[in-house]
Amino acid sequence: MLAAGALWFLMPVYGQSGSEYPRAPWGGYSYPASYDAEVADPDVHRVLFENENVMFLEVANPPGLDVRMHGHPYPSVFARDTGGAQTTSGAVLDDKHLDPDSPFAAKGWSQGPPPAGLAFPRCTTAPPEVPHRPLNHGQAPVHFYRIEFRRLDGDGLRTHWKEWYPWMLKPAKPAPGSPGRASSQDTMGPWPYSRLYDSVLAAPNNYQLLFEDSHVRLVEVTVRPGETTPMHGHPYPSVLAFDAVAIDPHEVIDTKLDPRSPLNGQGAGQAPAPSAFDMKAPTCTTMNSQAPHTIRNNSDTPLHYYRIEFKRVDGDLFASHWREWYPWMKYMQNMRKKEDAR
Repeated sequence: MLAAGALWFLMPVYGQSGSEYPRAPWGGYSYPASYDAEVADPDVHRVLFENENVMFLEVANPPGLDVRMHGHPYPSVFARDTGGAQTTSGAVLDDKHLDPDSPFAAKGWSQGPPPAGLAFPRCTTAPPEVPHRPLNHGQAPVHFYRIEFRRLDGDGLRTHWKEWYPWMLKPAKPAPGSPGRASSQDTMGPWPYSRLYDSVLAAPNNYQLLFEDSHVRLVEVTVRPGETTPMHGHPYPSVLAFDAVAIDPHEVIDTKLDPRSPLNGQGAGQAPAPSAFDMKAPTCTTMNSQAPHTIRNNSDTPLHYYRIEFKRVDGDLFASHWREWYPWMKYMQNMRKKEDAR
């Protein structure tokens, strides 16, 4: 029997030629599809989920791996629960771009700090990236998650949401009843509320679970115009990735179950859109776990974004535990040698 961490070797590789999702690079990105990360180096860029709107990648760059030249044709949000290059992960990254003078050569990125009181998660907003080879000369892998937006909604969501997301117009299924307060046995780890308040259980019309494993969840969030969500909460620290221009915050009413809770979103970290190409999106927010609340959208535009939730925050322990948590990373170098020998 294969260990859970080894199952990825049996997973299909997405993003190859003939994908059901059309390729539409953003902002004049001109490099061919053969350079796209999930095509040029699918060992390093594992596609965990994709649809016509987004691609969710797990990026793993172990020490000494001969990473192949690859690029990213779409704007992105990075979600990190451990250090990156030249940080506490022990990695030292030498990143060489095919065209270092290109405006897409890792320029204009914006960094989002962790929520107050936490070291992680952190987030980054980035435009498309020219093909590059990030070589890791450190002692631990570079490891993070990247959501790429195949279409950047931007200002267009207000006028095109019915066209782009027709499923939002379908009648919502009856919401479950209020989960009520529960004993500590019904909670999720240190989160002090009933597991029935978990957003994907309490408000499934608004929080669609797209992907889940032992480490992360990807959740698509939708609050339609005029809609009020059921009472729900968020058990895990998260990165919120927005690919549309924010609606007027005065039109969003957030009602707390416990207004005195220290888990009401206080101290969230934020990153603006990349400071390149006059971009207004994507943006990102880092958030601690959140106490139950309801959201009412009084706008004429849906509230729509993605949550990357960390069921386990690797943090500074990643450098000493990565072989245990991600055993498949130990063998990527050997797999690469076998592939090259064919």
